[in-house]
Amino acid sequence: MTEPANRPDPGGQEPRAELATATRILARHGMIGMFGHVSLLTEDPGQYLICPGAGRRKDRCRPEDVHELSLDAEFAPGLPLELYMHAAMHRAHPEIRSLVHVHSPNLTALAAMAEPPAELLMLHASFWPEHVPLWERPELVTDHAAGDELVRLTGDSAVALLRWHGAVVTGRTVREAVFRTVLAEYHAGVVLASLAHGRPLAPVPVPRDELYARVLPATTHDMNWRFESSYVELDD
Repeated sequence: MTEPANRPDPGGQEPRAELATATRILARHGMIGMFGHVSLLTEDPGQYLICPGAGRRKDRCRPEDVHELSLDAEFAPGLPLELYMHAAMHRAHPEIRSLVHVHSPNLTALAAMAEPPAELLMLHASFWPEHVPLWERPELVTDHAAGDELVRLTGDSAVALLRWHGAVVTGRTVREAVFRTVLAEYHAGVVLASLAHGRPLAPVPVPRDELYARVLPATTHDMNWRFESSYVELDD
């Protein structure tokens, strides 16, 4: 199911182009903009690609705008300030090829709750963890030590919330990470709306791993990628 990050994907995109497309897709959904970023581990496990930092128009991201960094790289102007969470995840879990960090409203709202709910209320969000990891520090992830701490907290969960801040979402491919991120924000909105009416919830009763394998196989990631990519094509 994992696509090597340093080879052309089935749609013909090279890694830099694929990450640039991912950046534009996430921008189209309002998941990243002034803030927020996405990464892709290369075939060299000591290097990763990351989108431009704050102040750059993510909806116009091109392959030449993508940065390639070592896992030991430090922040410099033009890079995402919180690049350390990406480096830490790719170092600790090289099977995780992509990480997305968002400040989107629904996920941030869940992160502001004393106990973020873990109920699964949507079939297509079956990657939602049964216990949602929650980063409790009121500060950004701006060094390698903080990145390592966040990754330890996240464990093998596909989603972790950062209180008063946002969320991180991971995937074995950038396509999976992007699809999960869009669905996670949608699911967070469903949860918030369902809690607002004050009536009992009816969570999905099927085991989540089993449901994910059935509802969201890799073929759906590719299908979603083709669909989403068609909206963010750039003129030459």
